[in-house]
Amino acid sequence: MKVISRREVAGGREVATLRLRTGARLHANIGDSIVPPPEMVVADFHDYLLGLLHRWSIPTLRLALGLVFLWFGCLKLFGASPVMKLLEDTYFFLPVRSFAVALGAWEVLIGACLMSRRALRCAVALLCLHLTGTFLALALSPVLFFQDGHLLRLTAEGEFVIKNMVLMAAALVIGGHEVEPLHGRAAATDLP
Repeated sequence: MKVISRREVAGGREVATLRLRTGARLHANIGDSIVPPPEMVVADFHDYLLGLLHRWSIPTLRLALGLVFLWFGCLKLFGASPVMKLLEDTYFFLPVRSFAVALGAWEVLIGACLMSRRALRCAVALLCLHLTGTFLALALSPVLFFQDGHLLRLTAEGEFVIKNMVLMAAALVIGGHEVEPLHGRAAATDLP
């Protein structure tokens, strides 16, 4: 920013001089109060929001994932799940009602552990094992999950199963941030 100032020189003549201001203005004095410039206010607000994200994003993810598993598990336990027909068509060699109740109990256990933060290591392992098992359905009944046998053209049921990759990734993030190391071993990021 250029600043023009006037000064008096010998002989009484005013001469305009040009100076370049190099330092950034840190604040403005208005009366007795100091007002920070807008860019500092925006930066402070940004940093505040980022701090909130660092503090609350993983616990929020854990609670949301726990609620989803608790909810879906209860639906299976009471026989009200919309995936009962899918289970019947995919796992035709199992007694579907007993299988759904077992899956529902497993999901309720995962959800309760995630939400209460109890046995979190076990809950994340059970969750990943459960979701890996859902991918078995793709191999057992591919005609239900892929249109015309084409691996990139999913049916609605195929999309339902494939989205489990996101749930598994969320479980890995939770495990990486909220599960404590065993016996004081350093996390992978702490190693040289």
